[in-house]
Amino acid sequence: MRLVDEVLLNAAMSWPGSPGRKLFNRLRGVTIGKNVWIGQGVILGQHPFLLTIQDNVIIAAGVKILTHDTSFTVVGGKDLAGTVMIGSNVHLGENAVILPGVSIGNRCVIGASAVVNKSIPSGQVATGVPAKVICSIEEGLSKLNTKLRSENFFSTW
Repeated sequence: MRLVDEVLLNAAMSWPGSPGRKLFNRLRGVTIGKNVWIGQGVILGQHPFLLTIQDNVIIAAGVKILTHDTSFTVVGGKDLAGTVMIGSNVHLGENAVILPGVSIGNRCVIGASAVVNKSIPSGQVATGVPAKVICSIEEGLSKLNTKLRSENFFSTW
């Protein structure tokens, strides 16, 4: 069984295109909602049955969602596993790391390279190491609109 999961995990990380990555992660046991995009090189949980991703989620390249922590296995003989819940309408920025036992609420943005070690409430933007809430979604949208009015930025959508 472990070998099958390893083969599926490798396929899920490297398959060209999000539909294949979703398929292989679902086969591994990850619960994935509708309209979810999974980037290249994403790792979704060592214990995939502990991970739920709701609808309308973008998981950028290189994101790691961990459901298992072996930090103290060698020195203390103990490890831990924990569920991870990603709400609806969430963006996980490139190379973000989500640790076991964390929930990310609905309508959240997690910044690139953030390390999320505590749950993030709905409607928030969080970034940093460790991740901290920096503003609400409404404030973040206002800042984005200000940037889009400048000459240095433009929208690609």
